[in-house]
Amino acid sequence: MKTNVPEKITELLLRTGTITSEDKDLYEYGVRQGIILIINLITVVVIGLLMGMVWQSLVFMLAYNPIRSYAGGYHASTPLVCYLISIPFMLIILTGIKMIPWNGYICAAVLLFAGMVLFKLAPVEDLNKPLRQIEITVYRKKSRIIAVVLGCTAVLLWLTGLKQISASIIMALFVIAVMLILGVLKNNKVKVMEVKA
Repeated sequence: MKTNVPEKITELLLRTGTITSEDKDLYEYGVRQGIILIINLITVVVIGLLMGMVWQSLVFMLAYNPIRSYAGGYHASTPLVCYLISIPFMLIILTGIKMIPWNGYICAAVLLFAGMVLFKLAPVEDLNKPLRQIEITVYRKKSRIIAVVLGCTAVLLWLTGLKQISASIIMALFVIAVMLILGVLKNNKVKVMEVKA
């Protein structure tokens, strides 16, 4: 019978007595998430290298990942589909950072749009993993705090002349806002289909 890499690593930890059988599922999930994170990071660095935008790609990911964890939004059906979608998506994002004629007005407009969407919609749950009311309250607060910190950081970087780094953070906030809108649309579509069924 085939076993995947996270299962093999977890079995090894179990055999060596590093973990107990009660913790097996938790560690397997952690190993799986760690592998996905490493693959995504390598992919982002490679795309950044190919486009001559390594710093921008890393700053984007550093800004995007923490707020995505709490704000939620659109999720692909499987991790593989998510990964395959993320490659052209990252190319588009980096092209946007490079090609958009970033100026004070554009930065302010994008930050205002992203802020309004985040404060109105976050968190947007995946219907396959609904959130409890306490999680909604905590995630909303954390996503708002992270959004404010990122927005202020982007403004400070812009004012100190680090405009490409600032644009990378602003783009991360914009992408989160788009993912929230897409998540709401997906959830509404699923609910309509369930009513019709």
